[in-house]
Amino acid sequence: MFLGLSLPKTVFLKTFWLVLISAMMLDVESIAEEFHEEIVYQYSDTQRLVKLVNAAAELLSTMGEAAFEDFSKEGSRWYYGQYYLFVYSPESICLFHPVQPDLVGKDMKDFRDINGKPVVELITNVGEQSSGKASDWVFYKWPDKDELLPHWKGAYIRKVAGPDGKVYFVGSGAYNLKTERSVVEHRVQMAAELLEAKGKNYAFKQFRSSATPYSFLDAYVFVVDLQGRTIFDPAYPTLEGRSVLPFQDAIGKFPVKKLLKELEHKDQARLQYLWRNPGVFEMTRKSIYAKKVKVGDQTLIVGSDYFLATPIWM
Repeated sequence: MFLGLSLPKTVFLKTFWLVLISAMMLDVESIAEEFHEEIVYQYSDTQRLVKLVNAAAELLSTMGEAAFEDFSKEGSRWYYGQYYLFVYSPESICLFHPVQPDLVGKDMKDFRDINGKPVVELITNVGEQSSGKASDWVFYKWPDKDELLPHWKGAYIRKVAGPDGKVYFVGSGAYNLKTERSVVEHRVQMAAELLEAKGKNYAFKQFRSSATPYSFLDAYVFVVDLQGRTIFDPAYPTLEGRSVLPFQDAIGKFPVKKLLKELEHKDQARLQYLWRNPGVFEMTRKSIYAKKVKVGDQTLIVGSDYFLATPIWM
């Protein structure tokens, strides 16, 4: 979470414009919300990936597995650069994979990433949605051929029925995807539903594990109470129970106080604040999304925060 010790303000206040823009930023969140209200995905790389998978799903729905021949042509719209398609059956059988054709025909249900995340099982879990065009994201750690260590890869998955009614799960993945607001909000919604249905003990175990959907793109879920005390915070597990109301961002704002104030009259809220992103020289905007959830006779706040990809001056 964002709840570390505040660093000295003098480290951050480099120029007057930084202070001015940052101070304005937290107060114009509602304007940004209104402007982006109808935008599902903000970033072009995400939009490109989603468009590719949706187009592939449409072709599968009319051609069935005859579409695999088109999908396998390197240099085509279906297979270029880091982008390629894969297809699985509801039983986790790999039906198509142009990069690793030796996987075709194999049961991949037990396939896991470096953190033990059951990648293919999560892909086929998209089928649990009732919609015939169900879709979701699966985020996992995987080594890129150009990198020594594994890093985050995001795969967009669509459920589709072929012309004969056979069900497929088609998807494509990419490295270095930017964290989308809609993805964070969906994960927080999932976490709130799990908390409400299963209670704190079960939910916190899921939130803590790197092998579940609640670990994604270096983001995670936190839980605080209405008094601003941390109930669950995987970033600082030994400091749970402390008050985070005194937390200040890089320009002296109090994000947690503002968040709790907003949630006095709403079921959900979002806001931005300034913080230092490791490896980045300039201050970076962070966004928090949180919502209230009833757990037994207690009202809690479940949320997540993440660094925004756009520059501070945008």
